[in-house]
Amino acid sequence: MTAADLRPLVTRLKWRQLALAIALDDRRSLRRAAADLAMTQPAATKLLRDLEEAVGYALFTRHAWGMQPTAYGATLVRYARGLTAELDEARRELAALAGGAEGTLRIGGVTGAVPGLLAPAIRRMRDERPRVAMYVLVNTTEVLLEALRQGRLEIAVCPLAVDEDVTDLEVAPLGHEPLAIVARKGHPLARARRVGPAALAGVQWIVQTAEAPLRRDVESMLSAAGLRLPVAVVETVSIVATLALLQETDAVTVMPRGLAAHYAHFGMLAALASDLPAPASRYELVTRARRELAPAAQAFVRLLAPQGAPPRSVRRSRP
Repeated sequence: MTAADLRPLVTRLKWRQLALAIALDDRRSLRRAAADLAMTQPAATKLLRDLEEAVGYALFTRHAWGMQPTAYGATLVRYARGLTAELDEARRELAALAGGAEGTLRIGGVTGAVPGLLAPAIRRMRDERPRVAMYVLVNTTEVLLEALRQGRLEIAVCPLAVDEDVTDLEVAPLGHEPLAIVARKGHPLARARRVGPAALAGVQWIVQTAEAPLRRDVESMLSAAGLRLPVAVVETVSIVATLALLQETDAVTVMPRGLAAHYAHFGMLAALASDLPAPASRYELVTRARRELAPAAQAFVRLLAPQGAPPRSVRRSRP
C-alpha cells in the first residue's frame, strides 16, 4: 500500500473520532462515551457514523444492553489506542524537554529482574545521561505486556510463557537466573544442612498466580521431585505481601537467586539448602515490533545487555 492509497483515510479520520471509538469500547454505551468526551449523544452518533463511512465498515453493533465492537471495530480500536498512546508519549517527552530534561524513558520489569538487571542498568543510565527523565514500573509479565502494547512502556524485562503470542512484539533473551526456595531467617528449615522433598511436603507455600511464568516453574520443580503444591496456597504477585507473610508464618516461597540474595543481605529471609532440581528464571527484553526506540531507550538496551552488546531479537512463533 502506497502513501497515495492511504491518503483518503488519513485525510478523513479525526482524532475526536478515534477517541470516541476508544470510549465506546471502554464504556459499551453511546450515552456514557458521549459524556466522557463532553458531547451530546446526537453529536456522538453523527461522529460514529462519519467514522464508519470513512473506514467503510460497521464498527459497532447496537444491542439492548449497549454497544458491541465488530471485528472491524476491535481492530480499529486497537490501533487507535496505539496512536493516542504515541501522542501522549510525545506530549510527555516534549514537556520533559521543555523542563530541561534530555528525553524520557519508560521501562518495566518483573520483581526478580530488579536487583540484577534493572537497578544496575538504571544506575549506569543515571551516570551516562543524568538529564533523562525515567519512569519504572515493576509488576507481573501480564501487566507489563499490556502496558507495552498500549504504549505506556517502551521496554519490558520479564519472562514469557512459551505459549505467549508475541506477533506484535520483538523479543530478545537477556539470560537465565537460578531459582531459590526461601523462608524467614529463623525458619526451622533455614538451619537444616539439607532440605529434601520430604521436608517440603508439609510446608505452607506462597506462590504467584496461576498464569505467572514463575508459578509454572515452581510447579515443574515440585513435580520433578514427586511433590505437588497444597490446595490451600497463598497466591500473591506482591513482593511486599510475600515478605510480610514470610515473617509472620512458616511458609516458604520461590524467587530468583539474585532477589533472594538481595533480601537475605538485609536479614529479611534465608535461602534453604534444597537439592530440588530448580529451573532457572528466564529474562527477556521485550519491545514493540515495527517501532524505532528513542535514543534514551536505545542507550538503556545497550546498558542492559551483557558486555554492552545489544541483545539480538528473536521473533517467537505462536504454537
